[in-house]
Amino acid sequence: MRLSELLKEKLSVREELASKLDRMERKEALDDGHAHREPIPCGLTVHPGRGCTYACIYCYVEDMGVPRRPEPSRLSGLQLAYAIASNPYTLLGKGGTFLAFGSVTEPFLPAIKGRTLEYLEAISRYLRNPTQFSTKAYLSEEDAERISSLDPSVSALVTIPALRWAGRLEPKAPSPELRFRTLSNLLQRGIHASLFLRPLIPGVSEADGTLILNRAASLGVKGVVLGALRVTLRILRKLEALGLEDLVDRMVREPKSPNDQVPLNTGDLKRMLSSRARVLGLKVFPSACSANVDAHDLGCHMCNMGPCNGSLPDYDPEEIEQALRGMGIEVKIVPKDRKILALVKGGSKRMRRVQHLVSTTTKRMITVRSVR
Repeated sequence: MRLSELLKEKLSVREELASKLDRMERKEALDDGHAHREPIPCGLTVHPGRGCTYACIYCYVEDMGVPRRPEPSRLSGLQLAYAIASNPYTLLGKGGTFLAFGSVTEPFLPAIKGRTLEYLEAISRYLRNPTQFSTKAYLSEEDAERISSLDPSVSALVTIPALRWAGRLEPKAPSPELRFRTLSNLLQRGIHASLFLRPLIPGVSEADGTLILNRAASLGVKGVVLGALRVTLRILRKLEALGLEDLVDRMVREPKSPNDQVPLNTGDLKRMLSSRARVLGLKVFPSACSANVDAHDLGCHMCNMGPCNGSLPDYDPEEIEQALRGMGIEVKIVPKDRKILALVKGGSKRMRRVQHLVSTTTKRMITVRSVR
């Protein structure tokens, strides 16, 4: 779709949503982070709430200052949709910004679940963006049916990083067996459900990982995301207390502060499990958003992890320049194979906006430079 059409559609949806909200509801939505936070390459994270009771040993949310007690977001579904439609960095529709539920909560905790379903419905009805959620919750057949009715094309990631270690690593989360049932329930409703084998934990993933892949494949799962482990000093101490050794040697760098999240080098585990997954006929998605791309039959090369899935959309550099000029942004678009160079007149805010809007429209990597 042309950028001018995407911008016109976004304005139309925003105006429709605004008409359904009163002045205070609009203000509350515009003050929320969803209305101004920049997407990361995997998309814009949707927060139906904050906090989690699962108490997973490897979780970094506590180090971010997020309370454990779950609290649903104050925004209604309409407000959430209005906030996203008002975000200067987003585009709407199937070719728009990727959306992902997760990060600072478990979206299907009892206290959060209602808000998650409300948000899924609002996004599907008004925004129609490619949407994904990750979960460790048990989702019943009824839950899967409801999710499918709200957004049949949603991408679901079910997190199962351990079997024999699960009770120690995830003491209050649903058992792996219940999560395998979640996968089965979602798949039976035609939902694009993938295994989220994350995080890869040295001393755990070597044995449990293969068993998890085997079970997922037997259920009919078609793809897997293998995710690395990030540790703070607090997480590192907890893992070592469980008897997991030599983790310090795998840290890619020294932590800058007690709450600094440092990735572990788990390339050997990823290669081993990727090989096993392919033997089982599973797609190995290089990142979570790659599963979202696959679920919506798109193509994407917006980051170094790709290219992912199908062919990239065609685009017209002059049309993009004209659309951005209509927003008061002077830019020159220079195609470079699967990449784009954008020469922007203006400061960092305009450069960031061009980066997000052009990369989302074209699904290509973009380099933005300031020119006079």
